[in-house]
Amino acid sequence: MSLSKSSEIKLRDMKVPEDYEQLTSLLNMIDPGSTTAQSIEEEDRQIPTVSNLKMNEDGLLAGFGRTRVVAEDDKGQIIGYGASFRAPWVEPGNLGSVFCVHPDFRRKGIGGKILAHLENWANEHHASVLSSIVMDWIDDSLPFVQNRGFVVDAHIFDLELDLNQFNNAKYGDTVEQVIQSGIQLTTLADLTRVETETELYELCVETAKDNPGQYSSLPPFEQWRKEFLPEANSRKEWVFLAIDGDRLIGVSQLFSTEDEGVLYTNYTGILKEYRGRGIAKALKLRSIEAAMKAGAHTLTTDSEEKNAPMQLINRSLGYIPGKGHYRILKKLRK
Repeated sequence: MSLSKSSEIKLRDMKVPEDYEQLTSLLNMIDPGSTTAQSIEEEDRQIPTVSNLKMNEDGLLAGFGRTRVVAEDDKGQIIGYGASFRAPWVEPGNLGSVFCVHPDFRRKGIGGKILAHLENWANEHHASVLSSIVMDWIDDSLPFVQNRGFVVDAHIFDLELDLNQFNNAKYGDTVEQVIQSGIQLTTLADLTRVETETELYELCVETAKDNPGQYSSLPPFEQWRKEFLPEANSRKEWVFLAIDGDRLIGVSQLFSTEDEGVLYTNYTGILKEYRGRGIAKALKLRSIEAAMKAGAHTLTTDSEEKNAPMQLINRSLGYIPGKGHYRILKKLRK
């Protein structure tokens, strides 16, 4: 798109649905293929239009609310975007945020204006913490936020496995040893118990508690189910489970992606008392086998830098690390 760098820039509230197309173009310029106008619109349909932010009995921000702004030049071209938001299940006091600026307009104070607006909105609602993310592959993104009082909470990066080069037979003993130890490996599709999805939710809640990549609590069951088992890109036979007796103790799950031949490992978690026994690796091997049978040539996932056990598993399977992002936090109130 043709842009005039000398244009006067202003912030205004996002217009729905008028801004969908331009916002999509901006986001995809920064991170190609990251979104569509349809997906933004669909997400908006799921979110209440009326804010109900309030302070709870402990004096911490609760409820739902958000603000969204765009930076626009005098020709009406959107060259920046920012949003701050809160969902009811997020830890009391916390607000999330996202922001970005067109590459041609960085270092001109636009990002600072957007971030200042989001922080002012957070302070007006007496938030305790403002969280966000910055990409580790965008030059100067981390110093930009550190100079404005943010600190790094986590570094999460992508990993990629070339399935055309993967030798599944090399790891056959790993799966067999887990089975011989009395652990059953199956899939969600193979279980008929009505309560299985509830048990799976409880497993994810428990395993997320000490996952360095997990920031806030999981949403309530119905919302979690929409996110964890979306009809568009999940299958019950791609939810690989480990069971000890009648107890669900581990999970690893695949998603399809918009890229043909590429699948994504959405989540892997093992109950604390069962870790170190090769169960996570066995589940991931089952998922790799399923991905190969489905015709995939690449398997992707992501992992937090400090999650040493999962890093070890992924590297041992041949995953190669790629770009990622920093999760950043700024304390606004004690």
